[in-house]
Amino acid sequence: MDEPLLPPSAVAHLLGVAPTTLRSWDRRYGIGPDERTRGGHRRYSAASLDRLRVMCRLVAEGVAPADAAEHALAGSRSAGSRVPQARPSSRATNPGGGNTLPLGRSGPTLQGIARAAVRMDVDTVEVLLEEAFRTRGAIAAWQDLAMPLLVGMGLKWEATRRNVEVEHLLTWSVSSVLRRSLRPRASHDHEPMQRSVLLVCAPDELHTLALEALAAALGEKAVHWRMLGAATPVAATVATIERTAPSAVVVWSQTAETADLSCLAAAHRAQTAARQRSRLLTAGPGWGSVRARTGVGHLASLPQAISLLTPHSAASWQRR
Repeated sequence: MDEPLLPPSAVAHLLGVAPTTLRSWDRRYGIGPDERTRGGHRRYSAASLDRLRVMCRLVAEGVAPADAAEHALAGSRSAGSRVPQARPSSRATNPGGGNTLPLGRSGPTLQGIARAAVRMDVDTVEVLLEEAFRTRGAIAAWQDLAMPLLVGMGLKWEATRRNVEVEHLLTWSVSSVLRRSLRPRASHDHEPMQRSVLLVCAPDELHTLALEALAAALGEKAVHWRMLGAATPVAATVATIERTAPSAVVVWSQTAETADLSCLAAAHRAQTAARQRSRLLTAGPGWGSVRARTGVGHLASLPQAISLLTPHSAASWQRR
């Protein structure tokens, strides 16, 4: 059977780019369709679609379009062609007009992930995020890339009430990358048993990304943790404290509506009844208006959380 050929509209839909972009790339860089109909209409084969995927990925990584096209036309990485590097961008500030996200001052990686997210190019989003978490570490990748992307997407939605699908894709991609970055730590017989940090959301809180980032950062520091996830029932938090005697309990709240003081009170009672002392901490912006009434410590940032939850820090406050 003959290979099916796609029209520009279908290719633009698959790649998440505008048809005018395809025409521009074809005219400027010669990366276009392999075939034309008798009437002169452009048609794309599977091979030409693969080249355009490479082009999109490289452009998202900050590579100049001319260099990206040259590499895509020369063949895949397995063919031995040198992968072009991103160039520093002269447009350091991204105000978020049109279909772009308001990112403020941003580097090529952040801009590339944002462009890929707007194109709904989930593969490129996750490849770039995974590379960042692997090379930069959880704290830097979260603060420099993931957080600005999520905040920018939220601001964009508030201003336009558009692109909710991009926000959902980006949230899922960040969560997927964070969970894949959680590598199990091999235990050794000579190591002392380490108590875990318990990570929970307030009972009505559905946002978990920040806790997942904290879990990834704790894992990098070889700190054991347990995650109970979104909308953790108070009974589940209490039962876990009683069964596992965690070294610390972190309760996340994203908004003021989910900052549940009764949850903290129940956790505190469970900790008091336990044989081993543990620390109760809040995290997230939702606790802002009631923080003084909680009577517990608050984690204001990911670096602070890691500083307070490492074994050396935990041992110091447990001796007090």
